[in-house]
Amino acid sequence: MTKSTITKIALALLIWTNPVIAAAKVPSWKIVPESSQITFTATQNHAPVQGNFKTFTGEINFDKEQLDKSNVNIAIDIASLFSSNSDIIKTLLEADWFDVKDFPKAVFSSNEFTKDTTGSAGEERYKAKGSLTIRDKTVPVTVSFAFKEYSSTKAQALGSTSIKRTDFGVGQGEWSSPTVVEDGVQVNFTVTAIKNQ
Repeated sequence: MTKSTITKIALALLIWTNPVIAAAKVPSWKIVPESSQITFTATQNHAPVQGNFKTFTGEINFDKEQLDKSNVNIAIDIASLFSSNSDIIKTLLEADWFDVKDFPKAVFSSNEFTKDTTGSAGEERYKAKGSLTIRDKTVPVTVSFAFKEYSSTKAQALGSTSIKRTDFGVGQGEWSSPTVVEDGVQVNFTVTAIKNQ
């Protein structure tokens, strides 16, 4: 047995007994706030009500080739809620709705990513199964997204999900009935991030 063969066997055994060495580390990403946004659309009296959250932070560890090791944790600052209607902002931050004083953050977490095979041919779409916490109520949520840009240094993902506000106790008292404000809420997002060095 040659020295070269012994070296190859030793290297193979080292990788086999230390699988962490064999897999590349999942890269972490830093959100670029000025080119990222989370928006929502609700329906009141059959008319759309739109708004967005200006401030959110997150830990993103993601790799297209290592979906099983990827994970995200996004924290939304409820007080950063914005709408073109100031009365809507005031109402949504009150106790019957988001109750920002007692519940200042909403959090989405996921460590289960899969490729979405239902998209158009040639289009790479993904799903993130996780949980969304609002007003200390945690509900399973699936987010769908695709990349507008994905390079070795920068990525931009566009995605969406649909939730029911009453699952989280958002809209209580006279607002708990979906007669005036419908239960379903559409959430869309754009997240631009740069890879941490």
